Amino acid sequence: MDVDRFDQLVRAHLPEAHRLAIRLCGDSHRAEDVVQEAMLRAARSWRGFRGESSFLTWLYRLTVNAWRDQMRSRPPPESLEIEPADAGAADPKAGVSAEELAGIVAARVSSLPPRQREVLVLIAYEGHSVADAARVLQINEQNVRTNLHLARERLRKQLASYLTGVAPKSVVRDNEHDRS
Repeated sequence: MDVDRFDQLVRAHLPEAHRLAIRLCGDSHRAEDVVQEAMLRAARSWRGFRGESSFLTWLYRLTVNAWRDQMRSRPPPESLEIEPADAGAADPKAGVSAEELAGIVAARVSSLPPRQREVLVLIAYEGHSVADAARVLQINEQNVRTNLHLARERLRKQLASYLTGVAPKSVVRDNEHDRS
């Protein structure tokens, strides 16, 4: 791959890598560090890119690996999880706005174990198939499905009080396994 083609691909997919990093980190400042590190890794290793997967899959893999390394060296702040009172409603049954619920869901996603968060973000938010997520994360498809199931169950339990009268699947889409 020549330098111009590499540059075009990076520019075309940088917003996707940044969006992935924000969803993994739960924090835009940390996400910028992750994306910067992923881009440095891409620049250093682009000549080794063999095209066995799509460029975006490769870039996502670099982004996820940069996030993992950041998590090992700088654990996230303990205040990532938002309690109901912080979301503007002391009683979840009193109702929360869609914006408040989105913040609560984001906080709960940020509190998931790393592998579950990676799988959920790639499938539910980024729209990847189980097979694509497996390629990005370099794990088998059954591992992806298991982690996705565990993440969804954890979120359903944590969000149950907010979802009275709302189908839980509206918060975390549940049709991804049909696309694998």
